[in-house]
Amino acid sequence: MSDASLLSIALALLLAEPCAAQWEPHQVEQLNGQADRITSPAKIQIVSRDWELGAVHYPYLVHLPDKNSLLLLVNWGEKPHNKAGVSMSHDAGRSWTKPRLVVDSWAVGLTSLGDGNLLLVSQKSVTGPSDTYHFSRDYGETWTESVAAPGYQGDKPFYEDSQFLVDRNSRTGEVSRLWATGKAPGKACLLRHTDDGGRTWSPLRYIPQWGRTGEIVLHRAGNGNLIAACRTNIPRFVDGKIDHWSGLGVSLSADNGKSWSDVGENILYAWGRHLSSLVTLPGGHIVLTYVVRQGYKDAADGLPQFGIEAVVSRDYGKSWDLDHRYLLAVWKGDRKGPNAWRASGQRTATVLLPDGSLVTAFGAWYRNIALVRWRTHDQQLTSDTTIADASWDSDARNLFAPKISRYAITDAE
Repeated sequence: MSDASLLSIALALLLAEPCAAQWEPHQVEQLNGQADRITSPAKIQIVSRDWELGAVHYPYLVHLPDKNSLLLLVNWGEKPHNKAGVSMSHDAGRSWTKPRLVVDSWAVGLTSLGDGNLLLVSQKSVTGPSDTYHFSRDYGETWTESVAAPGYQGDKPFYEDSQFLVDRNSRTGEVSRLWATGKAPGKACLLRHTDDGGRTWSPLRYIPQWGRTGEIVLHRAGNGNLIAACRTNIPRFVDGKIDHWSGLGVSLSADNGKSWSDVGENILYAWGRHLSSLVTLPGGHIVLTYVVRQGYKDAADGLPQFGIEAVVSRDYGKSWDLDHRYLLAVWKGDRKGPNAWRASGQRTATVLLPDGSLVTAFGAWYRNIALVRWRTHDQQLTSDTTIADASWDSDARNLFAPKISRYAITDAE
């Protein structure tokens, strides 16, 4: 029996029998142009498999450095009866508490403000709009403070999805500003900020350079520039196709958000990749993780494939090394046809740990939360730029055969 078959059987058994969450051996593959891929040891786990909560969705992950702990916001249940809560890990993600209920509704945007202060947003339904901003002052143990989420132009609904970007005073380390993005009926790509920790907000600004989507993830690069990773809607998103066909692009601001570059000038993928997360490494390189919902070629048996990838920027977000991207997890679906998308991934959330490793959380199969603990590396890479040089809307850029013989995730139910 092949190693791939043995691994699939082992994972199926692990997922079928409840056990304490823990890391399992894993491998991350990195493309290396036309040369052989680079394989690195990593760890993986299905963190939600013993929670007995039913379907678990949409993770948001933060690292609490003064406690050296991780906090994970997840949603569970079936709409309209969703709930949201937080799970904690005090051993770098090896073990997790069962999520503690925070709200009897959907929640998004878990963000650490430092010194034990956290913020998340409860919503009226799975797709919003935002209802209440909830605060914890004790590292997520309790959530007793809240304010109503401000709407768009008064009481019009505002829809949020992404974590807040936190700016800090370089001298004191205190939070100086929070940035938020979202959309409103008939108006996407909106930006606002708060200088009092989320209680009052600036008027919303429409940023036309971001395109036509509400899922904008902000990040502060090491050179001070702002980066907006944008889920893009472009021609493949037509003819009844679901939004899994939308793509991924980057917009930059060199003047603290006053002006932005056109996302059309820096499209990573025209279709099939989005739901991103960004983190800066100690040397200044930026890691961008995202979900692959479309664009992987079908497996030999005709079943669709899905995955989680990461790309690196070494110039503060101006360019991204697509020819040397990392494949963090790849899995097959269980069906063909119009409902094949149900096996896809939802959201990524990546944090940097003190030892230099990364933990990437993601949803899979619309019912599981998985984690990969992995590292970038400094091995010599080819100078190949074939994928990056291909047209942004070409099959050479967007269509890909992962060719991984081991599947990191199998359906839990």
